[in-house]
Amino acid sequence: MTNSKDVARLAGVSQATVSRVLNGSAPISEDTRRRVMKAVEELGYVKHAGATAMRTRRTRTVGIVVSEMSNPFFQEIFDELILQFASAGLRTMVWHAGAHAQDAVNAIRDRAIDGMVFTALSEDSPEMQAALQAERPLLLINRTTDTLNYDCVVSDNLGGGRLVADYLAAAGRTDALLVAGDLTTSTGRDRRAGFLDAMKEHGAPVPESRQLPADYSAPAAFSLVKQHLEQHGAPEAIFCSNDAMAVAVMNALKEHGVSVPEQTWVLGYDDVAASSWPLVSLTTVSQSSRAMARAGAELLLKRLQNPDLPWQRKIFPARLEIRGSTAHFRA
Repeated sequence: MTNSKDVARLAGVSQATVSRVLNGSAPISEDTRRRVMKAVEELGYVKHAGATAMRTRRTRTVGIVVSEMSNPFFQEIFDELILQFASAGLRTMVWHAGAHAQDAVNAIRDRAIDGMVFTALSEDSPEMQAALQAERPLLLINRTTDTLNYDCVVSDNLGGGRLVADYLAAAGRTDALLVAGDLTTSTGRDRRAGFLDAMKEHGAPVPESRQLPADYSAPAAFSLVKQHLEQHGAPEAIFCSNDAMAVAVMNALKEHGVSVPEQTWVLGYDDVAASSWPLVSLTTVSQSSRAMARAGAELLLKRLQNPDLPWQRKIFPARLEIRGSTAHFRA
């Protein structure tokens, strides 16, 4: 197998010079660089990343664990993370939490990655526990916990839920249905709590019978709302804890012959790109997916350079984007 000594011999330079050329770690004359790269090409030499990692204790690889790739919101976060890490010269390895959880755990424990990004996972997931035990730099996006042993980037989910309730109260649409997210996650709990607390303050509490546990699943949201419509008729408004469920709910309403927004208003959460399309025109809480991803990538890159930095939690403000699914009503 060809090694760097072979390259050095053919190029007529030292092995250290070959290393400097390939790593870009020191100024090298153009003539020397050309001779080294010509030798690399002729010999078909490929630098061994594992050996580099053993010397530097860095693999220049970041792991990303995802669990909801069907949700456009996480697709936007994932896309931006890849761009940011690539621009910093880092590779990415991606695992789906459901299908490849053990692969992610193995990579963390084997130190095949320098840092980890988690989206939409709870703190007790095996992947997060493995990362914490291995003391790998860890970033959590769109989730937060009571403890702070890692960097977090999240939006104000509690405030976002309140925005929806305040908006409906101002419009006089207090006969509301909640299609809730996964309550084992901080986002599911906070969006629900913000909405329910504010509705209660406005004198329109939402009973448990009108809180449908769809767990961020569009098919579940469709089925639960369809069943509710058959049994109780259409409410004045339906708040869904993410946009994917909101679109599914709009389909259920259409199938049941309920007109949006004339009879029922629908509101979502996330403000994914498709929400602004004229065909959808969904009123939704925006939480700036790409800005959150950029901020998260910046935090992790800084921690890779200095692991002893204080842990940071960045909270992005939520805002309500008003569109056709609520008749463009403005308080």
